[in-house]
Amino acid sequence: MFNRDTDIGQIRFSPGVIERIIKDAVSGCDGKVTLENYKGRYMGMVSGAGYSLDETKEGLDIIIYIVIAFGAGISRYTRQIIEYVTDNVENVMGEKPHSVKIIITGVQSKKEKVKRHIEVTESGIVEEQ
Repeated sequence: MFNRDTDIGQIRFSPGVIERIIKDAVSGCDGKVTLENYKGRYMGMVSGAGYSLDETKEGLDIIIYIVIAFGAGISRYTRQIIEYVTDNVENVMGEKPHSVKIIITGVQSKKEKVKRHIEVTESGIVEEQ
């Protein structure tokens, strides 16, 4: 549960609210992006798969794990997901998340998936391993 104190009391947000925002963001990527777990394995519609949430003193930190289709624009789709998640979390919770990071765990071609570890934040690609 994520709690927010307001002038009229405390509001509690379940992780399912943020999960729905993340899934909506990914579904808006024309089928070029799928949610994966941190090991790069497809988890279907399993709750909690494909992202992690951490509430810190600075705010909510969100990490989203994805596989992207070969040839799809990494910067285009990651920027789209980060903006969607940031804007909608702010609309729902009344506060922007402290950070939204995407980790690309693989690149999917028609025949195979190649493992990668590319970290992307609002400022762009941070690290590729």
